[in-house]
Amino acid sequence: MFGSSRWRTGGAILAAALITGCGRDAPAGEDDASRTADAGDAASGPDASSGPDASGPVDAGGPVDAGGPVDASGPVPPMEAPVDAAGPWRVGYRQVSITYEGAQRDVPRTLRVALWYPTQDETGVPSTYFLGRLERPEIFADAGLAFGRFPLVVFSHGSNGVAEQSAFLTERWATHGYVVAAPDHAGNTFSDAGGVPPEMFFQRPQDVSAVLDALYDGAHGLDEDPLRGALTDQVLVAGHSFGAYTALAVGGTGYKVPVIDAACAARPDELFCQTWADGTYRAVFEAGFRDPRVDALVPMAPLGGPVFDFAAIDVPTLLVTAGLDATLAPESNGDDVWRGLDGATDRRLDFPEAGHFSFSEVCEAFPGAVMDDGCGDGFTPSAQVHAVVNTYAVAFARRHLFGDARQDALLDGTPAPDESARLTLP
Repeated sequence: MFGSSRWRTGGAILAAALITGCGRDAPAGEDDASRTADAGDAASGPDASSGPDASGPVDAGGPVDAGGPVDASGPVPPMEAPVDAAGPWRVGYRQVSITYEGAQRDVPRTLRVALWYPTQDETGVPSTYFLGRLERPEIFADAGLAFGRFPLVVFSHGSNGVAEQSAFLTERWATHGYVVAAPDHAGNTFSDAGGVPPEMFFQRPQDVSAVLDALYDGAHGLDEDPLRGALTDQVLVAGHSFGAYTALAVGGTGYKVPVIDAACAARPDELFCQTWADGTYRAVFEAGFRDPRVDALVPMAPLGGPVFDFAAIDVPTLLVTAGLDATLAPESNGDDVWRGLDGATDRRLDFPEAGHFSFSEVCEAFPGAVMDDGCGDGFTPSAQVHAVVNTYAVAFARRHLFGDARQDALLDGTPAPDESARLTLP
């Protein structure tokens, strides 16, 4: 679930076939240490215990005053609300379905898409996720969309996960005036048995672009949706685990085709390599999946490896990693992504005592699950991790979607995160 043992035991065809055993050695830690904000030096940083509950209750019904009324024909200005607390909007939640055909497909692809968005409704039907395992009384099901125009976040779930898997973050962005769309990646959701079909490595980023087409252009069955015309041009893509790969892919990750060629020459019987040999995938990966509408990225616990060229990413990226990640070990995954990123605006938010599932709702929704990878004793409590991630994700979005320079000090490490995390700069 959400990138769990199904991923580890053969789900990631491309990763397992082409990456395992090929990771680069981690560099000496001296350079990284010199550019890391020491989390223990600033008790004044965001404190999970003093902020709102990680579920993100909302205590106001409209936008804060940002210098005048919101102009529905233009972008929403950055809000004045503190980034380390829930924002001023109430939140609506609903689901839609889109059907589209992308490259390398023989049949249409249908996706369920979960939506969180600002609402001015004062009451509503509480939302529930995970077959009723998580109740969200402050999140109103099928609420009306607030008046105005709002930036968009697309969130991509982990392997064999679900759109609502990181609701702590998707809800928080919505309280701050963002529309958040999270597709279920058909064929790789919680209800899908088995591992990861190799085509998921290109279907997932194409799913994200299809969601953008639907919400901005009314494509794929959303021509009459209320969100059409209610979005600004600012777009951020976030994701967890395989969803982090998805975010990095639409952000511009390059693919080292000669490395894939060499690996497949050595392992021609692998399912991925059989398809690679007939040319079905080659052109797709050579072209990449960069979507020019995407302005910033927040990948959490990502997949790395030598077939990826992360230096090709040219949008600001907030990389979030866990030091005790047992699903995608940071030495060959998160560290690898960070070594590749080379933008001055890139940041790494690392939680030394967190696990792979610390960036999801799995510990709360499924008590007793994945106790070796983020839940239970020995790990930073999920609520504390969620509070810090929310703070930096909101600040990063404001800075790189709206140019809100008030976030510069925080994103440069002043104050440092609380004792559970450390922020690293290029």
